[in-house]
Amino acid sequence: MNKNYYCVILAGGIGTRLWPVSRQHTPKQFIDLLGTGETLLQSTYRRFLDFIDRDNIIVVTNKHYADIVREQLPQLAPQNLMLEPMRRNTVPPVTWACVEVARRNPNAAMVVTPSDQNITDRPDGKFSDEMLAGLDYVSSHAQLLTVGVPTTRPEVTYGYIQMAEQQAPNIYKVQTFTEKPQEDFARIFHESGEFLWNTGLFIWSSRTFLKALRNVSGYYTEVLEDLKVSYATGQDVSEGIADLYSKLPNMTLEQTVLEKSGNVDVMLCHFGWADLGTWGGVYNYGDKDAAGNVLTANSRALLYDCNDCLVRLPEGHVAVLQGLSGYVVVEEGNVIVVCKKEDQGAIRRFVNSAQLDLGEEYV
Repeated sequence: MNKNYYCVILAGGIGTRLWPVSRQHTPKQFIDLLGTGETLLQSTYRRFLDFIDRDNIIVVTNKHYADIVREQLPQLAPQNLMLEPMRRNTVPPVTWACVEVARRNPNAAMVVTPSDQNITDRPDGKFSDEMLAGLDYVSSHAQLLTVGVPTTRPEVTYGYIQMAEQQAPNIYKVQTFTEKPQEDFARIFHESGEFLWNTGLFIWSSRTFLKALRNVSGYYTEVLEDLKVSYATGQDVSEGIADLYSKLPNMTLEQTVLEKSGNVDVMLCHFGWADLGTWGGVYNYGDKDAAGNVLTANSRALLYDCNDCLVRLPEGHVAVLQGLSGYVVVEEGNVIVVCKKEDQGAIRRFVNSAQLDLGEEYV
């Protein structure tokens, strides 16, 4: 394996949109969401072990989840568990990981991956081969490489990347990013053939990303230099990390860096990909019966005149449902949720109401 290749797994989110299964104390990445015998984090880690050296796989998570990660990934080296001091979006953890990897290996290239995806190999796309091709590309090109897959339907819960001129085999200049478009635009994107789904996987060298961040704003340069000095002088970096998190924007990588940089490409990949960040995403991935219903994680239910529903129940529990079309029925612990599957914003509203009206033990 190439010692210059790294993987950074982002595992600090709460996963609100998968409530009530995903809770603050045990978010979605630490759950066997699909009933495979592995949590999403474990599946992600194993996926990268196929082509990344074990010593080069880093997990970034919130400090409150340290013990869960250690329990689920006992083989993870202690120095490869990076604990965030506070919850932020993707820019602070990726920036910190790039600084840390650059300190270890100035020639490093990395894949940055979420931990809430299901990825499978296909005859025309093996995940490890396509990731290695991307790592090879950014090792010889000072480019920020995003990863896209062909659309299969107009999907309003995914991000889209518009391709421009071709740069190399399966690699194109990025024209635009669009996050969660309206249905009419999603249909136009799908039918045009110019857009890919944004997988949330990114590939670049540490140096290229940190240079891009500095180019976005001199303010970020100051934050990075302070952290660099702390590392170089052997100081306790915890204060510098806290400062980094408090000063970098609580925004996505696309908004903060990629949309403002001129050296951004997208790699067209053909591995199987499913975003499991919502119940709609879990439904789209799941095995459907003749009426389009999905029972996840070995759930049991009697369905009468039901179609296009998703059901997830604890072991030993049974649901009897009649006359439902396009619903999510999910039970976990002290909460049962029944809602329309296509109302993607409903779960967030439910969580906020439960927290305010019922108390923290329900979220």
